[in-house]
Amino acid sequence: MPGPADLRALRRTSPVDGLRRRRLGPVQVLAQSVSATAPAAAMATAPALGTAGGGTPSVLAYVLATAVVLLVASGVRQFARRMVAPGSLYSFTAKGLGPVPALLGGTALAVGYACLVAASLTGVALYAGALLAGAAGAVPGPAATAAAVVVAGAAVAGCAARGVGLSARLVLALEAASIAVVAAVLLVLVLRAGQVGAPGPVAGDLLALGGGDGVLLAVTAFVGFESACSLGTEARRPLLVVPRAVRWTALGAGGLYVAAALAQAVVLSAVPGPGGTPLADVAAARGGPVLAAALEVGVLASFLACAAGSLTALVRLLFSAGREGVLPAALGRAHPRRATPAVAVAAGGGAAVTVPAVLLLAGADAGELLRGLLVAGTCGYATAYVLVCVAAPVFLHRIGELTAWPVVAGGLGAASLVAVLAAVAGWAGGADRAWPAVTAAAVALGGARAWWLVRRRPAVLAAVGLYDETRREDVLGAGTA
Repeated sequence: MPGPADLRALRRTSPVDGLRRRRLGPVQVLAQSVSATAPAAAMATAPALGTAGGGTPSVLAYVLATAVVLLVASGVRQFARRMVAPGSLYSFTAKGLGPVPALLGGTALAVGYACLVAASLTGVALYAGALLAGAAGAVPGPAATAAAVVVAGAAVAGCAARGVGLSARLVLALEAASIAVVAAVLLVLVLRAGQVGAPGPVAGDLLALGGGDGVLLAVTAFVGFESACSLGTEARRPLLVVPRAVRWTALGAGGLYVAAALAQAVVLSAVPGPGGTPLADVAAARGGPVLAAALEVGVLASFLACAAGSLTALVRLLFSAGREGVLPAALGRAHPRRATPAVAVAAGGGAAVTVPAVLLLAGADAGELLRGLLVAGTCGYATAYVLVCVAAPVFLHRIGELTAWPVVAGGLGAASLVAVLAAVAGWAGGADRAWPAVTAAAVALGGARAWWLVRRRPAVLAAVGLYDETRREDVLGAGTA
């Protein structure tokens, strides 16, 4: 039982006061990581987007990506078991490497979250258009596609502004149903491929990595798995629940993606040039419009859940930076009744909607835009993952808890992701391959902001790494003054 001296040492308020504390259960926390990862949408789109050997998805790329992500998850869990921070990897990196690397990693992570929201909304519009084309025979134009992005974005932002309580359970149920639908469609298509005598994949193609973009797009399927960390303040027993959500999301998604890549290697082996929705096109050709529509509905729902989960993580990152003074203080304000970062929702959601809507109105192809946003976003995630892999053993050494495994896992994880990013840099030359430069430019701006803070506002820089702290009220109950 804590004594009077112990209680006096505790704060009356937490640095992240304003968020609704200790309300979310394990299922709701797991739902955050699962929805941000969007396994159903990734199962249907990522293997076909990153192809090797003339249209055959690389199974080896997904096996390696699973191993890399599990190494990253190990580093993330070292922090999540010891601290609670709505800024997640941004705050973790600060505790290990200091504020300047944290600002670089936080900027990269913000780009990752924002691009994933934008990509998910683009995916919603793309698959809604495919449904409309299948039902009415009318292909929506750029204005209609952009309008779909805006409508979906408004719905997602509205949910984020209201909170993540009951909606988290509904999102998890929706994602589970979407996974079941996509898995069932893949099974049917594999069986149909055998019946029509499709040639099947070549073994060498299954083991080809597809270059930097092939491996990067395999990693893309996992991004967001760590986002349960952003709900630590709002979760009950966060030091137990959050690390479990991170680990099981990475493991479960890896198993699903390897199986999906194997299935699509069979299904797409005879398809020479898949379009924007390749699996749906094959489903329509081999299974009829009903099968294609079922797949499109499942993927659309998964993309919508991904947008919601990614926006939830993005706004808590902006909230943390606003509280620290790194970004405008308004971003660090919480709604007095709903206890959500309402200003950050408006800012993050508005940016994530505006970019794809404007590009679509300018004539960008929705399928290519989806791919480009995923590449840019994953470059951001990969940069943040590298830094947290390096930060974990440094942090553990600082607190006297370092063992061999965090050093090995952090070194292998960081080296693997650096190799992927280096491979991407090798093919990022053409106009259609310029998306990684978007992430690089954003990280450079983060570096410039860090340099300015070092020179002009060092006190703000010293506050980077905001995390939740135990309050007297948490120990004695809500009635304590």
